[in-house]
Amino acid sequence: MAVDLAKPPHIVVVHGVQRGSGMNIKLERSVRTLVDRVLKQSHITEDYAVRQYVYEHKNDAHPSVRLAKLIARSISRGRPLAGRALREVIDLAGDVVINATDSSTAGKIRGKLAEFILDSHERGHRVLLVGHSLGSVYALQTLNELIRAEVLFTGDDRRFWAVQGLVTLGSPLGLDIDLPGLRLFPKVLIEALPSEVERLPWHNFYSRHDPVVSGRVFGTKVAVEGSEGPTELRYRADTDAAGWLLHGHFVNSGVRWLLAHTAYWKDPTVGVRLVSMLWG
Repeated sequence: MAVDLAKPPHIVVVHGVQRGSGMNIKLERSVRTLVDRVLKQSHITEDYAVRQYVYEHKNDAHPSVRLAKLIARSISRGRPLAGRALREVIDLAGDVVINATDSSTAGKIRGKLAEFILDSHERGHRVLLVGHSLGSVYALQTLNELIRAEVLFTGDDRRFWAVQGLVTLGSPLGLDIDLPGLRLFPKVLIEALPSEVERLPWHNFYSRHDPVVSGRVFGTKVAVEGSEGPTELRYRADTDAAGWLLHGHFVNSGVRWLLAHTAYWKDPTVGVRLVSMLWG
């Protein structure tokens, strides 16, 4: 199905690891603020929609996470602050483990994200996919599953593609962590596009002080060459061979550690790139 260029594009945003039920995730506001600021400064009026895909409640329902929280509540009885901290660590770590083990829950998350994307596409809207942190992993995995379906990506006319571009922020995709019995962030298979003339743009934004990018707990700065960060170094050969255009963007937010991991939502260069991809 071809998208209608006269219809407003949809930005589908996928969040990263979260505490709690996900009810307070408001990334659509952050994305809209970034885009609106650039449009206003450029004296441009454009219509668009930001659709937020929330999967945290699916993680919370996973039996392993529920059991771990019950155990944490039991062993911290009488120590409410310690219990809360332990449950939050379990909540955050559980999100990563669920994705790494490719569990049925992870499959459901990707399946629902695919349906979310196709809902916009089948109504004729161009789709730009944005993923932050762990959300970038689900976004890349789901995008490749859609390409694999073939009927959703056909020929040299990008209007027939279910997704027009990918933006990742603070992504752990450059990490390759092998623990006993568990490999975190295994490399995603990059599917080849059906065209030899059109390319799928992937823009990856990263801070060298972001611990999720570097894999270093205290945010020790990661060494890079030019704009080639960990994700670019890991995926460059695969994306080039598959017909993708991977661009790395170093973000200098002026903050470190976990503050650097959330600072992307205030970086104006992200807004500039989103506007350029949609209307440039």
